[in-house]
Amino acid sequence: MARLADPELAERRRRQIMDAAVACFRRRGFHQATMAEICAEAGVSAGALYRYFSSKADIIGAIAEDKRGESDQAFLRAAEEEGFVPAICLAARDFFEKFAEGDGSLIADIFSEAIRDDAVAEPLRKSDAQSVKIFMRAVEAAQQRGEIDANLAPEAVTDTLFAALEGIGLRRAFRRDINTEAAVSQFRALAERFLEPHK
Repeated sequence: MARLADPELAERRRRQIMDAAVACFRRRGFHQATMAEICAEAGVSAGALYRYFSSKADIIGAIAEDKRGESDQAFLRAAEEEGFVPAICLAARDFFEKFAEGDGSLIADIFSEAIRDDAVAEPLRKSDAQSVKIFMRAVEAAQQRGEIDANLAPEAVTDTLFAALEGIGLRRAFRRDINTEAAVSQFRALAERFLEPHK
């Protein structure tokens, strides 16, 4: 009788490959890192890797979706319990800390690759679209509670704050400025001014 697959083992192996890929991307950059290097880092054969992922773009999509699920749920909880602006500042802190931990060049590298390569962009766009929907729901709820300007379009709020968050992070990475507190303060000041309800 054929042995049944162990779903927990499969998930552990999948995460092992994802962690190895991140290590390789940090060290060599997304474009330069090879699937062979990821195999070596993960300690798996090429056949085992391709059982889970068909390409580097596929791995990046899985990593983005994994991180999105965790951060989106944390954001929704914070928005409901602490308010919209404190919640987006907590999300900003988490994002800026990735730069402080040395991931600025990796994030910039993936952004750049996604602009050039639709295979990389497609899974990232899907993940981003899900985050946008969740964020817009939180914007609408905050407007109903009177926390932020009700005249602002939720989609415009989302696009503007995402652009500010990513822009501040990338700009500070470019300047080798890894002061997380300063980055959060900069983002908070912009968000509060932009979202302030008109009386």
